[in-house]
Amino acid sequence: MNTREDADRAAYCPVAERPARAELDRMLGDPRFHGTERHRKLLRYLVDEFFAGRSASVKAYTIAIDVFARPSSFDPATDPIVRVEASRLRAALAQYYEALGDEAALRIELPKGNYVPLFVRADGKPSQAVLAPPTIAPDAAEPPPPSPSAVAVGRRISMANVAIASAGVLAMAAAFYVSMADHFPWKPILSEKPTVVVDVQPQRVKDGEEQRKIGDYLVHALSQFSSVRTLAQEQPAGIDVASVTGWVAPRPAVRLAGSKEYRLSISYSMANDAHELAWQVVDPQSSEALRSGVSKLPLESGDAHQIQQTLLVRLARALAGEDGVITSLEAARQVSAPSLGYGCVLQADMALARTDPENLASALACLERSLAYNANDADVSASLAMILVVTGEADTSPIAGNRALKLADKAVALAPQASQSYVAQMMARFAAGDTEAAFLSGQRASALNPLDEAIPARLGLLQYISGHWSEGVRLARLAEANGEYVHHDAALTLALDAYRGRRYEEALLRVRQLANTSDLAVNLLRLAVAGQLGLTQEAASALDEVRAPTGPADISLLAKPVTRSYAPELAAMIEDGLGKAGIRPAENP
Repeated sequence: MNTREDADRAAYCPVAERPARAELDRMLGDPRFHGTERHRKLLRYLVDEFFAGRSASVKAYTIAIDVFARPSSFDPATDPIVRVEASRLRAALAQYYEALGDEAALRIELPKGNYVPLFVRADGKPSQAVLAPPTIAPDAAEPPPPSPSAVAVGRRISMANVAIASAGVLAMAAAFYVSMADHFPWKPILSEKPTVVVDVQPQRVKDGEEQRKIGDYLVHALSQFSSVRTLAQEQPAGIDVASVTGWVAPRPAVRLAGSKEYRLSISYSMANDAHELAWQVVDPQSSEALRSGVSKLPLESGDAHQIQQTLLVRLARALAGEDGVITSLEAARQVSAPSLGYGCVLQADMALARTDPENLASALACLERSLAYNANDADVSASLAMILVVTGEADTSPIAGNRALKLADKAVALAPQASQSYVAQMMARFAAGDTEAAFLSGQRASALNPLDEAIPARLGLLQYISGHWSEGVRLARLAEANGEYVHHDAALTLALDAYRGRRYEEALLRVRQLANTSDLAVNLLRLAVAGQLGLTQEAASALDEVRAPTGPADISLLAKPVTRSYAPELAAMIEDGLGKAGIRPAENP
C-alpha cells in the first residue's frame, strides 16, 4: 500500500493496522470470546478486506461465497446465512467486551446495517470521521445487498452522531456516498484493459507515407482484439508531417484511469531477399524494454503487400492473443497486485485455459465482486457468463443457466463490437441447448475478429460435438493454421475426430499432449482411447487423472455431464471405449 493511501486511511481511522490486527488476534485466542468458527472466519475476513481497501465491495453475496462457500447461485433473499451469522457475531462481540470491561484498550465493533468493522479506543468513539456507515435502528431490517445482475449501489457514507430516522434519509446518505466515493481511501482497486500506443513516426521523411500505412494497419489489427485498447502515437510538435505525407496527427489520446500503458515501437524494412519486422514493447514510465522480437518472411512467399500484412497480423496475435505478450504482462501484474475489473477478467482467462476448479472458483468470486461494484462492465459480464458455463453451473442449474444467458446478452448490448461478448453469448446459448443461435453468435464473433484463432477453435468444438463433423474439423484446422500453437479446443476437436475415425493412435497422441488433471473431457477421451487400444496401464493412468480432482467417484456418472452435449453417435462411441476400459455405463435414474 502506498504512502498516500496510508495517509488517507489514517484520516478516517485513528487506529493503525498493526494494533487493530493485534487486538483481533488477541481476541480470537481468548477463551472468553465465545464466537463460533464461522464467526471467527467472518470477522477475520472483514478485517482483512478493510485493511486491503476493499470494504466498499463487501456484500452479503461476496461473504456467502468467500467465507461460507455458498455457490454462485446464492440468493440472500432466500438464504439468510450472512445476515444471521453477522447478527450473532455482533452479539458475541458485545458479550465479549462487556465481560472484558476496563481491560479492553481497543474494541472491534460491527455496526448494524453494514459489514465494515469499526475500531474504537477505550476513551469512546473516535472524534474523526468514522469508517462505518450510519447505524440503522435496531428494529430496522438490514438492507439486502444487490443481486449480481443488478446495478451495484455504493455504500452509505457515515456521519458521526447523526441518527438515521427514516428510509428516505438513508437513501439520501447512500446517494451522497456514491457522489463522494472517488474520494474515499477504501474503494477497491479497479483496473482497465491495457492501452497499446503504436509508434508510427517515420524514421526518414521519404519513408513517412509507407511507415504510416504500416502503423495504421497494425492499429487496425490490434483493435480487433478485445484484450487491449489501441491508439496511434501522436506526432511530436514542430514536425510538419502533413506537408510531407498529407496526414494530420490526431488529438492527444484520452487515457483511462487504471489502464496500464505500453508503447510499441516497430521498424519495417524490405531487403532484396526478405521482409523484416522488428518490434519492441516499452514501459513508458520506466523506459524499460519489456519484450522485443524480429519476424522475417522471404520474398517468394507472396507479393510485398501480402507479406507485409502477414507479418503485421502475426505481430498483433503475438501481442494481444490469449497467450500474447501484453496479455501475459498484464496477467503477471494481476498476480503481484490483484485488482477488480479487468484484473478479474485476466484471472478468468487463466482459469479457463487451465480448467482448474480452484482457480475457476477464485475467478468467479473476483468477477462477482467486480460486477457488484460496476454492473455495466461488459468484459466482466462476458467472463462471468463463460465461467458459469465452464464450471457446469449453467448446465446443471436452470437459474445459473438463465443468468449466464442474461450476462452474455448484456455484454453484447454494452459492447456490440467486442468479439468476446459474442463468444460468451455463444457458450451460454449452447449450454442452454439453443445450438443454432449459439453458432450464429460464434460466427458474429469471428466476423468481428477474424485474427483471433481462439474463436474458430471454440466454435469448431461446439460444431463438432453437435454432429457437424466437417465444419468442426474445418474450423479446428483454420485455428491450427493461424496460431503459433494449437488452441486447446481445436486440439480436442482433432482428437475427437481421430477417435471417431478409429485412428486411435493419433487420438492418443493428441490427448496426451492435452493432458490436464482438471480437464475431464480430455481425460475421459484418453480413458476411452486406452480402452479401444487395450492399454491397461494407460487406462489406469487416465483413471487416476479423472479421479484426482474429486477423489473416488463413479466415472460413468462423471462422464454424463460431458457426453450429454455430444451428438448421439459420438457419445455412444465414447461410452463404448469407456466400457472396454472397464467403466460400466451409469444407470438412468
